[in-house]
Amino acid sequence: MERTVETKTGERIRLRVERDAHQVPQVYAVVGDGEGGEERRLLCHGWVVRRLPEGICGGIHAQGVFLEVDRKDWDAVLAEREDLRDRDNLPDIHLVRVFSRGDRFTIDGYSLSARVDRATWNRIKVHMLEVDSFENGEVLEGDHFRGWIIRQGMESEVERLLDVKAHLRLRSRQGG
Repeated sequence: MERTVETKTGERIRLRVERDAHQVPQVYAVVGDGEGGEERRLLCHGWVVRRLPEGICGGIHAQGVFLEVDRKDWDAVLAEREDLRDRDNLPDIHLVRVFSRGDRFTIDGYSLSARVDRATWNRIKVHMLEVDSFENGEVLEGDHFRGWIIRQGMESEVERLLDVKAHLRLRSRQGG
């Protein structure tokens, strides 16, 4: 994925999501025109806010260079990087049991073993329920859990939508 953006000074840069030498998704900024001029590829480290003589401004910190771009452009590229990373989880995704019993309520169900990308999440989100065991005054058994669990009875459907491998499905792991 690549997005061409303009800095506040009018310089056009390309923000690119690609894998590094270790196959980890990264965001790179390509600066320079590339048409006979010098083009540099900089690894982006993140969003920073700086105080400049003109005032406070935000931008991307990329290998010692400050690139003043719109936050929405950075957020869009960062979301693409996260989706690429989260798609890597899909081949080994499976359901894991979550249990937390407190003095107010009990959480007993299944969650996902890892994050999934936005497209996958959109397919399964109707079967998910957000819970927070920190609302219990006291946890009597299990651990605190804050996150998403699968609505009771929808585990098989979520496994089908996620295309969970047969040996990782609940039924085969539980011996049934």
